[in-house]
Amino acid sequence: MNTQLLQYARIELTTALMDLSGGTKGQLEAFSEHPPADKNHYPRQHIHKVLLETAGKNVREVRSERAPTYALETRSRRRPAPPMKEFEFASCAWRRAVNTLPVHQNSWIRYCYGFDLKFEHQKNICEAVWLAYQKNLPAGLLAKTKKRLISLVWLAVQDVAAKNKNESYKEYAGAALANLMEISRSTWCEVYSPHWKGLKLAVSELDSDSLIQVLNCKERSVFEEVIE
Repeated sequence: MNTQLLQYARIELTTALMDLSGGTKGQLEAFSEHPPADKNHYPRQHIHKVLLETAGKNVREVRSERAPTYALETRSRRRPAPPMKEFEFASCAWRRAVNTLPVHQNSWIRYCYGFDLKFEHQKNICEAVWLAYQKNLPAGLLAKTKKRLISLVWLAVQDVAAKNKNESYKEYAGAALANLMEISRSTWCEVYSPHWKGLKLAVSELDSDSLIQVLNCKERSVFEEVIE
């Protein structure tokens, strides 16, 4: 699949998976999350009491939990806003396609293009990348070297994800990675540099495979809608 089509999928997924939870809230939702303060501890005015309607002469009073608050209606239009915005509805097909992916591909798409930093997604991605790459490891690899390679998996994931989101991103230099691992530059070039390139290649393959799966699933869903 060509690079332009994959880049198109990246742009559409970034829009479809955008987090819109910080939008303007309605008046009832805002009051339910942040109710007016209780003034019973240090009251600035008399405690508010509510008179209950009774059949006899006995009058019952109940103290209100909070002071009454006056607020104007926040709705600025005659008709209520739709439950879903137009661009959210237009991108539903992309989100449905992402939900059909396997766990590791779903986690990669949501982390890289949905900016979802859940630990579960990070764990699924690292396990999938290491499982795909460890098949290429030589039989006599030292346990110490293998342990250091495992520590590079998440760094390779971050490096490829940052490059996909920002074309001007500068990749990690060999000297910087050698300093992070507390090894000499010569040791990095001789032992770890080929593995670093292999790990990034495994992450890039995960990215392209996930995008292809999303495009194929979206194409099938559109084709089914046309048939119906």
